[in-house]
Amino acid sequence: MKTKAFLGVVCVLLFAVPGILAQNTEGTKPQDILFSAPELDFFCRYMLNKEFSMPADAVKIRQRDGGKVESDVDSIVRYANLAVSPEGFSYNVLAVIKRTDYDLDAAGKRILPGRNMDRTLVSRHKFGRSKSTGKIVGHREILYDDSLGSNFGMTGNMILFMEGDTLVNLFLPGGYTDYAAAEGKYKPATNSARAEISVKDGKVFRTSVSETFDVDPETLKMTPIGGSTTGTLVAEIGEGK
Repeated sequence: MKTKAFLGVVCVLLFAVPGILAQNTEGTKPQDILFSAPELDFFCRYMLNKEFSMPADAVKIRQRDGGKVESDVDSIVRYANLAVSPEGFSYNVLAVIKRTDYDLDAAGKRILPGRNMDRTLVSRHKFGRSKSTGKIVGHREILYDDSLGSNFGMTGNMILFMEGDTLVNLFLPGGYTDYAAAEGKYKPATNSARAEISVKDGKVFRTSVSETFDVDPETLKMTPIGGSTTGTLVAEIGEGK
C-alpha cells in the first residue's frame, strides 16, 4: 500500500511543481539562453530519471542517537522533473525508505519489538551560480514527508561541484528538524553530508557520508551525535533506467 501511495504522490508532485523553462525564440539556440555547467551535464547524463537502490551486499544497519538505537534500512531514490532556466536548474528527489528502529539495552542487544519508521519523501533541489564565487550553490525543500509533518517545508543549503570525473554534493547543516531518538521520542537535530556520484563499469555509484548533530533550540549550538555514517546507492546505466 505504501508503494502505491508513493507512486500516486509522485505523479501529483511531478506536475504540481512548475518548471521554469526558458522559451526559445526563432533563430535562438537553446544552449545560448539556458543555464550551462559541467555539474548539470553530469546530472542529466548519469542521474536524471535513474533509479538508485542499495546493493544486495550493502550493510543495511545504522547506529542512531549516539548508539542508543539501531536501524535496519533500505531505500530507493529517483531523480526527476528537471527544469532549466537562464538562472539555474532544479529537480525533484523521490525516495521510498524502509526502516525499522530498535532500542538497544545495556549489553547492546536489540529490544523487541522494533518501531516501523518507513517514510516516503519528496524534495525539490534548486541550484544557481554564485555571483561572488562562481560556484554552483542551492538549497533543497521538503515537499512531502509522510512520517513527520514538521519536516514539510524544511530547507537546507547545498554546494555542487566536480572533482575530476566525480560529482560532489555538499549538504550544509542549519536549523533543526525532528530526529527520531530512543524510546520512540524525538529531539531537535540536523545533519551534514557529502555525497559523491561516480561512474564505473556501467553503473552509477552515489556514496554519502553524513554526520548528525544535536541542536540546542534556544542557541542553535550543534553537538555531534556519535560518528559519521556511510551509505551507497547504485543505478544501472541503460535505456529506460
